[in-house]
Amino acid sequence: MNQTTNATTNLQLHHNFRWILCANHMEPVKGFLGRYLRRKLVSSEVSDNTLNNDLGKIIEWIPKVWQHLNKFIETHHSSDSTIGPRQFLDCPMDISSSQTWFTQLWNFSLVPYLKEAIKEGLQKYGQKSAWEDPTDWLIQTYPWCLDSADLIHLRAEDVGYDKHQTNCTSPLSAKQTSSCGKEGGKESGGRDVDPGDPLYNMILRLREASYSSTQTDSSNNVDPTSSAILDTV
Repeated sequence: MNQTTNATTNLQLHHNFRWILCANHMEPVKGFLGRYLRRKLVSSEVSDNTLNNDLGKIIEWIPKVWQHLNKFIETHHSSDSTIGPRQFLDCPMDISSSQTWFTQLWNFSLVPYLKEAIKEGLQKYGQKSAWEDPTDWLIQTYPWCLDSADLIHLRAEDVGYDKHQTNCTSPLSAKQTSSCGKEGGKESGGRDVDPGDPLYNMILRLREASYSSTQTDSSNNVDPTSSAILDTV
């Protein structure tokens, strides 16, 4: 009897339970980080009775970094692997301390996660876009003294990007590329040819198909008496 009652209660709880999904690129999550850091800055300024414009620029920069990294992840993976705002909530309300905090966050948390996410994206979806190091954008918009920047770069070879691009070459493309290399990359008329040109590749296929068809027709139309004559000679 107790088991029946407990089972009924559990079913009722599950029936009345609902998940509310909040994506990182949609409100209310999208603007949460900016709102949280601005409130944190105002509280710090009120308690210290000061106004720090330089720290305000840093607080405005942090949400842009978050959005830029998520866009980078979506480009090479999917929106399901984007980063939530939680890791950026601990930004100190001090210029020097905030730089040290962000450097450690980038080098020891964000970069390792980005590497794993991009590797997984390459395995699932292949190469979706040209490679751009997100560290370059960070340095271009860096709100602290650039001379003291000590950020690890995320290179293409760190995630196997160049290797994956080489392994994704199809056998047909490799065969056409090698044949073009033997011909010096030129057509019979002497014009330079791009091995990846789809029109040129189609012409090569038609030429091979026509040659094979001609060989088949020639073998089928041979006079049987000619072989007998050759045998008697």
